[in-house]
Amino acid sequence: MNLRRLGAALLLTGLALAGTATPALAHAELLSSDPGAGAALSAAPTQIQLTFAEPVGLPDTPITVTGPDGATWKVGQVTVAGAVITAPVIPSGPSGEYVIDYKVISDDGDEVGDKIRFSLIAPVALPTSSAANTSTPEDTTATTTTTATSTPAAAQPADTPSDDDSGVPVWVWILAAVVLIGAGAFGATRLGKSKPDPTTTTDTKPE
Repeated sequence: MNLRRLGAALLLTGLALAGTATPALAHAELLSSDPGAGAALSAAPTQIQLTFAEPVGLPDTPITVTGPDGATWKVGQVTVAGAVITAPVIPSGPSGEYVIDYKVISDDGDEVGDKIRFSLIAPVALPTSSAANTSTPEDTTATTTTTATSTPAAAQPADTPSDDDSGVPVWVWILAAVVLIGAGAFGATRLGKSKPDPTTTTDTKPE
């Protein structure tokens, strides 16, 4: 009799534990995703959006997307609004199966996660800076050519006063004229001093 009661008590306890464990296992349950699991897309998505059964938190790396070539997409800033998390992505890679690996923090603090698989029908090329770099050599050549053609003009000397027909600079003639004028004035002064002053001359007549 005691064994029956003990067995019944253990059974009730097990059922109670199972009932309380079910809600815990349901924490952070994924309700929907975009792209959806198993979807075959003709165009690559530009964002990943996941909707859960309850509000969630975000760990350090909540979402990664890996392609069939092993390369990962660039994932932007992941935002959370209650039970919905959104992440902008830059897709790239060949056609084939891609895997979204997500991790979130449930209401009880546990980190839970799973994988969502979808496929791309057509490959996606990642924009690179190579197209922009192709114009660099042409731009450099144009700049060099412009500099080379403009250098002789910049190197030309500035206009200088023109010389006369004999090739003697003008300033030489000006200097010569100044010297001649100065010499004439000096000579005139000397001559003026050497003449006797008629007002001071005295006649010396014999007695």
